[in-house]
Amino acid sequence: VICISSRTNTGGTETTSSGFFGPKKCVVENKKKIDPNTYKILAAFARGVNAYIAAHRAQIPEWIDSVAAEDIEALERSHYMRFYSIHDALQKMNEQAHDFPDFGSNQWAIAPFKSANGRIMHVEHTHMPWANRFQNYEAHLITPGKLDVAGISWFGSPFFLDGFNDKITWSATWNEPNMADVYEEKLNPANRLQYLYDGHWRDIRLETETFRVKGPKGMESITLPLYYTHHGPIVNFDREKNRAYSVKLPNYDGVNYSTGMYGLMKSQNLTEFKATLARQLMPRWNLLYSDSQNIYWVHNGNVARRAEGYDWSKPVPGWTRETEWGPFLPFEVYPQLLNPPSGFLQNCNNPPWVATKNSGLNPLVPAPYYLRNTPRPDAGEEALNTRAERLFQVLGQDKKCTLADMKELAFDTTIMPADVIVPLLERAYGAKPSQDPRVMRALDLVKSWDRRSGEGSVAYTYVYFWGRAYQELFGGNFSRFLHYDRRKIDLGSPEEQDHARQAFEHAVAHIEKQFGKSEVRWGDINVVVRGGKFPMDGTALYDVLHPDEGPEQENGQMYCNDGWGDLLIVVEGNPKEIWSLLPYGESEHAESPHYNDMAKLHSRRQAKRFWFTPEEILAHTESVWGDRNRIKAGGRTGNQPAGVR
Repeated sequence: VICISSRTNTGGTETTSSGFFGPKKCVVENKKKIDPNTYKILAAFARGVNAYIAAHRAQIPEWIDSVAAEDIEALERSHYMRFYSIHDALQKMNEQAHDFPDFGSNQWAIAPFKSANGRIMHVEHTHMPWANRFQNYEAHLITPGKLDVAGISWFGSPFFLDGFNDKITWSATWNEPNMADVYEEKLNPANRLQYLYDGHWRDIRLETETFRVKGPKGMESITLPLYYTHHGPIVNFDREKNRAYSVKLPNYDGVNYSTGMYGLMKSQNLTEFKATLARQLMPRWNLLYSDSQNIYWVHNGNVARRAEGYDWSKPVPGWTRETEWGPFLPFEVYPQLLNPPSGFLQNCNNPPWVATKNSGLNPLVPAPYYLRNTPRPDAGEEALNTRAERLFQVLGQDKKCTLADMKELAFDTTIMPADVIVPLLERAYGAKPSQDPRVMRALDLVKSWDRRSGEGSVAYTYVYFWGRAYQELFGGNFSRFLHYDRRKIDLGSPEEQDHARQAFEHAVAHIEKQFGKSEVRWGDINVVVRGGKFPMDGTALYDVLHPDEGPEQENGQMYCNDGWGDLLIVVEGNPKEIWSLLPYGESEHAESPHYNDMAKLHSRRQAKRFWFTPEEILAHTESVWGDRNRIKAGGRTGNQPAGVR
């Protein structure tokens, strides 16, 4: 179970974070509030983990002894607290004590009239690290007569945030509802363990918590003081100014996050799906839904009603009742769309009003403070990032899309900023050609480039290192090329041309120095290492739909370990057709043929079939625990299905 705590102390300012949320402690104290059916699943999953620990005791660290149902729910809470809500709050503080992770995912679906085969198609990929606590795994769960569901999850969780059953499909992407706040608290100069509220001094609640953490000598115990106001945990003390800063989070003491995900897994239609979300057990996510007839999207976010007259993008006064939260805005007023005239829905971490073309959604509804950054009333497609811009470009065409089109789009590496970068370089060298033949040769390759980061592309290698050089030389100016308004860059400006030339010549020189030659294929640099090296065509620098990346090695190669956490392509109907992919493979055992089978497919821009019906599964089964014939019953009898691989 992960509970991370960190503390920094600089002069009179002390910051503490993460540990004070006490994921396990909260679950234990509120155990009776967990939905009974969900608790049974948590307990059963814990028994399975413990059985594995017992069977593999010699291969598992000593400090891992056993887990309980409460540990599983605590893990779900820790994901939510540390990575999803506390960061929303801390970004409202002027002095940020933490680096914030980048979150991303893609999702889109097309309606029957937009599909060449007349069937709804739904595509998603999460953007996650390929190893560590966010590593994904695939599973298919059958409880005869009750459940027949599959999807992806994180290790340690039996619930699917992205998945499908025999009736529906759903996927989630990161969104930014204004769900967490920071309160500035006035401390009593005579007693700094008191804070002002409504004209009176209140005592700050002090607790201590002991954490087991991994240190240089192995597992160690660390005891820390934790401070709370009635708003929530204190994350920062400014003793010189007699101020403290506490954070307020939705579902802070909630213990039914798993219940929300389980509700999605059980839903058989749109009504049940929406009813699950209306319980507001899951505080965020863009959620995309499809079945055989409908495509639906909602910007899900537990946002409290807030008073007017305050800037809710910054810390607000904690000493007045006026800044207390009201009830959550009801689910019915969330931005949402059903079967739009455009024939498609998408979200690549964009704001609600660009979930499709001409969505009709008002940027300021349901409230001006609903989003973390208040939009302009007339906000439009300029809010698209390059991934969503590419989806608008493809799905917005007046044509029917085939399954092959959807697969190709899933692996798409079109560099949208090339529409500005290439002509800028052309004009820069048209006005003043380089005397270096290597530079002019590189320019010729870029001019004839297909504007994708293909594994065989030499031109993209130049464009990639051009971007890196531009960042190094001119800092934040590079981000303009990723913005929707990049076309406003003055290509005729001598300064713009000079900057482009400097970066390009720096890139050519770097490639020559690092690789001993000036023409290097992108797939010789960008690779995945998994029982061998395999070329990859993804790239994150220009925010493409296929964003694989990794740390640079001494030899100049980049070993991909981040980007897609998974890929899922679903064709709705009876029976469903599903394709999926994990970046490495299902097995962590190097001797297994499944250790790198999906890494090889990934390198070849291919996905595997996800066999779903009992007949499909048995036809492609390698091994079985128990009676292989039990699975034939599927979800239709009381028999317990076998475990298969």
